Amino acid sequence: MNEEGPPLSSNLQKWRMRRQLSVSALARAAEISKSTVSELERGLGNPSLDTLWSIAKTLNVPLGALFTDSGTNGDLEVRRYADAPTMESDNVGHIAKILTGWRADGEIEVAVVTLADRARRDSRGNAQGVVERVVCVQGTVAVGTQENSAELGVGDLIRFRADQPHFYEAIGGPGRLVVVQEYGVVT
Repeated sequence: MNEEGPPLSSNLQKWRMRRQLSVSALARAAEISKSTVSELERGLGNPSLDTLWSIAKTLNVPLGALFTDSGTNGDLEVRRYADAPTMESDNVGHIAKILTGWRADGEIEVAVVTLADRARRDSRGNAQGVVERVVCVQGTVAVGTQENSAELGVGDLIRFRADQPHFYEAIGGPGRLVVVQEYGVVT
């Protein structure tokens, strides 16, 4: 579980260095000031969404790569909607909250799962290597394995290895989930 705030400063520096760009070169290519890049890498400043989009585009990474750690932190990870970095556009009414990002080398399947009040769905497990990311969009739902699970509220995300027995259970009312299954490359 990631208890820290968004890792913008370290991710920005990591991606800039991977792309072999100096602070000046990134600033020039993204059409922003060198001081803005430097401040962001030091954990200072409050960049606009347009500035962040420009940086992400220049680095050729998804916007979420600047805010989330795509590494796997064990078998289970929960990210709370309330803790997700919030970005507001200069356009009134547009707010983005990035829960996660990852690089996939296989197939991705997205499903919407609806559960009646107190309904429980048990799975014997998916194919070897499948990882699920589940976002609760309605109600309160317990999700995970028998050993590791969490109650999700609206907007919360959980990631776990789904190649083992796992479950979804609505708690105190109906629930709805967006389930993203990542299947590894089949050779």
